[in-house]
Amino acid sequence: MKIKVIYFNFPFWRAEISRISLFYGNIPFEDVRISSDDFAHVRTTGTLPDGTVIPTKALPCLSVDGVSFCQTGAIARFCGKLSGLYPNENNVNCALIDQVIDICTDITNCISYPINTEGEANRKSFRESLCEKDGKLSKNLNSLESIVERQNCKTKDILFFIDDNLSIGDLAIWGVVKWLKSGVVDFIPTSVIDKYSNLNRILNSVSKIPKIKEWQDKKH
Repeated sequence: MKIKVIYFNFPFWRAEISRISLFYGNIPFEDVRISSDDFAHVRTTGTLPDGTVIPTKALPCLSVDGVSFCQTGAIARFCGKLSGLYPNENNVNCALIDQVIDICTDITNCISYPINTEGEANRKSFRESLCEKDGKLSKNLNSLESIVERQNCKTKDILFFIDDNLSIGDLAIWGVVKWLKSGVVDFIPTSVIDKYSNLNRILNSVSKIPKIKEWQDKKH
């Protein structure tokens, strides 16, 4: 099986969840990191310069034996099945993981500026409104924290989302929390995530995994 994970050359969670899943499971894959010029070609033609089809003209994209598909959740589930990080034998756990990935996607989407949001002051005001008590970012983070807490999978300082076992749901939470704490999201304070103890425990638990450390040291 020839697998390509296609995304830009930075560790955003929407691609990292699948890159790391395959790496963790020792599944061979090509980590394709495209340039801005490559993406301009995609937006115009629907393909990379080498002819690889990008069906929705958006990334990330996964190519498997020449068949391409997009959407973060679909790609993550495919990679999770190969690596053992998506529990196909338990439909309830699969649905719980899907729910987490969808909320992480909602978090990412809600942070995007609305069309025609011009000027730094307007962008700052929009992002600050997301962090208010009833803001969209706050609501999504509250939902994610509540879902993880209800699972009650706690062993000392280690916390994973499903049955104390690493899954692509944990990788999604880890990636989103790390992103929000990184300081790269304009006008979103890094402290926005501080009060979410379960989300931070997942961040710490995943970060301690030797294979995760190896990936980060290797790629970044």
